[in-house]
Amino acid sequence: MRFSWKSRKPAYGLAAATVAGVAATVALVGAGPTQAAPVSLTLNYNCPFPLIGDQVLSVKIDTNLPDNAVAGAASTPITFDVDVTVPETATEGLALVGATSLDGSAKAAATLKYPVDKTLNLNLPLTIPSTPVPPSGAFHVKSSGKAPAVTFPSPGTASVTVGNFSTTMTPRTADGQPTDLGTFTSDCVAVPGQNQQLGTFEIKPAGGTTTPTTPTTPTTPTTEPTTPTTEPTTPTTEPTTPTTEPTTPTTEPTTPTTEPTTPTTEPTTPTTEPTTPTTEPTTPTTEPTTPTTDPTTPTTEPTTPTTEPTTPTTEPTTPTTEPTTPTTEPTTPTTEPTTPTTEPTTPTTTTPPTGVEVQYSVKGKSVLKQLHATLPLGPGTLDAKLDAASGKFGAQLKLPKSSVDFRVFGFIPASATVRLDQVGSIDGTLTGGAVKANAKVDIHLTTVRVFGFPILCSTSCHTTKPADIPLVSAPGFDPLKGGTLTATYAIPRFSGCGFLTGLISAITSGPGNKLEVTLTKK
Repeated sequence: MRFSWKSRKPAYGLAAATVAGVAATVALVGAGPTQAAPVSLTLNYNCPFPLIGDQVLSVKIDTNLPDNAVAGAASTPITFDVDVTVPETATEGLALVGATSLDGSAKAAATLKYPVDKTLNLNLPLTIPSTPVPPSGAFHVKSSGKAPAVTFPSPGTASVTVGNFSTTMTPRTADGQPTDLGTFTSDCVAVPGQNQQLGTFEIKPAGGTTTPTTPTTPTTPTTEPTTPTTEPTTPTTEPTTPTTEPTTPTTEPTTPTTEPTTPTTEPTTPTTEPTTPTTEPTTPTTEPTTPTTDPTTPTTEPTTPTTEPTTPTTEPTTPTTEPTTPTTEPTTPTTEPTTPTTEPTTPTTTTPPTGVEVQYSVKGKSVLKQLHATLPLGPGTLDAKLDAASGKFGAQLKLPKSSVDFRVFGFIPASATVRLDQVGSIDGTLTGGAVKANAKVDIHLTTVRVFGFPILCSTSCHTTKPADIPLVSAPGFDPLKGGTLTATYAIPRFSGCGFLTGLISAITSGPGNKLEVTLTKK
C-alpha cells in the first residue's frame, strides 16, 4: 500500500504537468496574430456647414473585422478607412471663402457588441490629411483611424455598428493660411432608416478545435498507476541510474512537476511506454520536449531534484492555475484609450477681418394691406459683405422707383409712384442656411394720380420714420446661389404730403404688410 501511494504521486504530477503543457499551448495559440476579413458600408449623413447649412454627405467605411478572434486573447486592432463625398454645394461654399485645401480631424462613434450581452462604445479618432479643394464639383475627403485591440472573455458572435461622427476642419487659402471660416466643427447625424451594422465576426473558444485531442493525453497516466506496481524491483536495481543521470536533470528541469519523484519511479514517466523501462535512459531525452512550454519555472530548481523530492509536489498546482489567467477581461483597457485625441489643437480660429463680398440681383413684391394692392419691387441689387466665420453680414439695397395701382374708398382709381430708400445698413446673420436680417426703409411717395391725373408731385412726402422690415429666409438659403426672403412689416404715418397727408396716412399706414424678394447671385 505504501508503495502504491508513492507511485500514484508521480502519476498525478505527470497529469498536472500534461494539463499545464496543454494550457500553455492553448495560451500560445490564442495569443497568436489573427487574420481579418474586409467589409464595406456606405451611409448618408446630414452634416451642418457654416453659411450653407445642412448638407447630405455620402460616407463609405472600409475595415477588416477579426476573422480568427479567440476568447481570452487580444484580437487584431480594427482599422477604419473613411471616404467622404463632399457635395458640389459645399465645394462652392469653400470656394466662396477662397479655400484651396482643407485638413483636420474627425471622431466617429461605433458600438461593439460581444458575448455575453456586453457592449463597448468606441470613439474612433480619425485624421484628415491636407486635401485639395477643387474650384467646383464634388470631391472626396479621406481619413483613417484604428480602434484598440479587444480581449473577448467568451466565445460567440460579435458585431460592429457605425454611429454618428463629428469633423473639425480648417479650410486654407493657397498660401496655407486659414480662410475667413477659420476652424469649424460639423456634427454629422446618420440619415434615419439605414442599416448601420458594419458586420459581424465569430469569437472562437480558447484553443479552437485544433487541440481537442491533446487534453485527452493527461488521462492516460491516470490509467497507468498500476504499471509502476509491476516495476518495484526496477527502481531497486537501478539505484545507480539516478546517480548516472546527474547530467539528465540539466535537461529535465523542464519537468520539475514530476522530476522529484522521477528518480524513484522513473519508469512511470514514459506515459506511452510502461513496458520498456529498460530504455529508461533514452526516454527522458524525449520527455523534456513535451513540457518545453514551461522553461522558466524549472530553471530555479536544477539541484532540488536530488534532495528535495517533496518540494516539487507543490509545483503542479501552479501550472494548473495558468490557463485561467487569460480569461481575465482586459476589455476595460480598450475603453477608448485613444479618445484623448479630441482635436484640442485644431481649433485655430484665426479669422481675418476682411469679409466675403457677394452681389445679388433683387426682384419681388410687397402686398399693401390697407390699399389692397401689390407693389412690384426691382429689379434691383443687394451688395453684401459676409464674415464667414461668424455668419454676420452687412448689405446695401438699391431698388428703382415702382408704381402701384389702387382704388381710393374702394372705387376711385388711383396710382402712386413709390421710392424705397434704405436707412443705414441691412445687418443680419447667415447661420445654418438661414438668413435673419433687419432693414430700415424710408418710404417716399413722389407722385399720386387720381383718374390718371397727378394730384401730388413731391420730394418731401414720406413716412415719419423708417419702416422696420425683418427679413428672414426658410432653411436652405444658399449664399452661393441666393434664395427668397420674406417679411411682415408696418407702414408708419406720412408727413410732408401737403393737403393729402391725412388721406394718404389713412389709406396706407398700418401693420400686416407682406414683402417677398428673391435674391439671385450674380
